Amino acid sequence: MANFPSITPTARSFKPGVYPQRAYRSLNGAVVKRTFGNSPYGAALELSFDNISDANVVTLIDHYRSQTAANARFLLSTSITAGMSSTLAARANASVDNLRWEYAGPPEVESVRPGINRVRISLAGEIRDPRYDA
Repeated sequence: MANFPSITPTARSFKPGVYPQRAYRSLNGAVVKRTFGNSPYGAALELSFDNISDANVVTLIDHYRSQTAANARFLLSTSITAGMSSTLAARANASVDNLRWEYAGPPEVESVRPGINRVRISLAGEIRDPRYDA
């Protein structure tokens, strides 16, 4: 299994996901919720890379292409979670909920000036069985 490239983001936004739930409404209007499962799904991670070189942009695009072409999932490199506490980084990088990351869409590249770029990447994290998707 591949890791995300070791390029430190300028900013990131992490959503840990939600538990699978269903709400049932009775005839009198009361709501009962039932949770199905013991792990959240649908985690999201938004990464921003500001003022990075063309070479780093090519690295990010090549990773996107290789992972998407093979429908492969990946783990985050330690540079992505740098600055997070170890417990928060563990939740973002698979060790708590068996998350595996995939691209939610292609990277968005904006040229700021020649050789300097801004890249936005959206990742989707889903629970995977590490025995079969490692």
